Amino acid sequence: MTGLSYSTDQDTFGGPQGRRDGQGGQTARVIRAVAQGIADGVLIADQRLPSIRAMADEHGVSRDTVQRAYDKLVAGGQIYARRGSGFYVSSPPVLPTVPAIKVAPVDLAPFQLIHSSHPLDRSPGSGVLRHEPSAVEELNRVLKSVASSALRTTGYGDPAGYLPLREQLRNKLGIDGVDVPVDAILTVPGSIAGLGVVIRAFVRPGGRIVVEDPCSFAHVAALLSQGAEILHVPRKADGPDLDVLRLLCERYRPAMFLMSSLIQNPTGSCISLHKARQLIDIATEFEMILVDDVGQADLLPPAGNRPVAPLLLLDHLDHVIHVGGSSRILAPEVGVGYIVAGERYGDMLRRFRPLQGLGNMLIQERVLYRFLDEGLYRRRCERIRGQLAKGTIALRQQFARMGIAAAPSMGGLFLWADLGNSIDTLDLAKRLLARGFLTAPGKHFRPAGMTSSEMRFNVTTTSEAALQALAESLPPIRD
Repeated sequence: MTGLSYSTDQDTFGGPQGRRDGQGGQTARVIRAVAQGIADGVLIADQRLPSIRAMADEHGVSRDTVQRAYDKLVAGGQIYARRGSGFYVSSPPVLPTVPAIKVAPVDLAPFQLIHSSHPLDRSPGSGVLRHEPSAVEELNRVLKSVASSALRTTGYGDPAGYLPLREQLRNKLGIDGVDVPVDAILTVPGSIAGLGVVIRAFVRPGGRIVVEDPCSFAHVAALLSQGAEILHVPRKADGPDLDVLRLLCERYRPAMFLMSSLIQNPTGSCISLHKARQLIDIATEFEMILVDDVGQADLLPPAGNRPVAPLLLLDHLDHVIHVGGSSRILAPEVGVGYIVAGERYGDMLRRFRPLQGLGNMLIQERVLYRFLDEGLYRRRCERIRGQLAKGTIALRQQFARMGIAAAPSMGGLFLWADLGNSIDTLDLAKRLLARGFLTAPGKHFRPAGMTSSEMRFNVTTTSEAALQALAESLPPIRD
């Protein structure tokens, strides 16, 4: 087969310029040739591509280069492989025209809570942990030291992530009683990126996925971007409502439940051990993947025999995919996420990991490694937990004086407060934004986008000025 030598700029894929480019450039050229052929209709669904040898000869590149290009195209869903037969063009995905379960349109406003130019002391709704100056200085010292040596390293490194860091993460999990092989751990640019890898690997357009209500808006946005249909179960103080979950499983057979066992966002609650065991039994019965987002788990204060644990501790790498991260503890700019999964899911996750973008991982991974290896991470967690404990007590006292009820929590960065049944907190948030304060109304955390009387508050960024503005914006008498 011929016809895939498309020209770009001044050179052709099979010409001398293609031979002078590095392997990455040659791989990209082959990918573009196939992608252009699909876009132009030269290559149609289920058509067989040239063999690796034929494609290599046609474009003047090595067979390894073509193999890499085909692998990336398979991972991207543009082509597929048939064992012993070769590679074929994929059919374009068909999105459901009328979803069985209707979801409110995506509101981009919630992401202002992550990417905002507002000063932190005017951002009670921020999702960022405000660090003490000494913690910022510590991070800068390690970052400067790592950067001077890491930049001498070339290449992408281990396809699963920096091995010394993965070994440290295995040790860290071991301290919490979770024994996993290092090969079960993948590193990614953050916990949200980790969720992105999992969702790309296992969620298909029209697939039914369960989330908690309330839950992180990042969960809903990531699933909708993949074309998922979203079901939701109420989140209670001890975890998700399992009676509702069972009914959803019996009726819809969802492929995945995306939830948080520890320090759930926005409620700060943790799942009980009893409920965690029941949840794993349900997942086993219905062959449902449990994706446990524990991105805030390092903020959980140690408390002896506390009856809570990550799902991974109880599941032994069977149905649970564990997604953690260090962005809260270090900083969003240098945080590293990680995925822990057994062989059942690991191969697919490794295939999709490069698609998430690994450009900054070289330094990020080594910074976290240094913090873990030198004991800095543990001490930093202890200081932050102390900071959060004091901030939580102070904010609860302020709320009590204002007549605001904050939900019980087991620690973490946030308090989930109910401002009264007569309050639409989205409308309140708009009024506060007009006064220069960025808040987090409950509607942002409701999967179906329902009006909510709750609001999420960051205990490190909710200032006296913000509370004063809140008090002045509320009616004098609330339900």
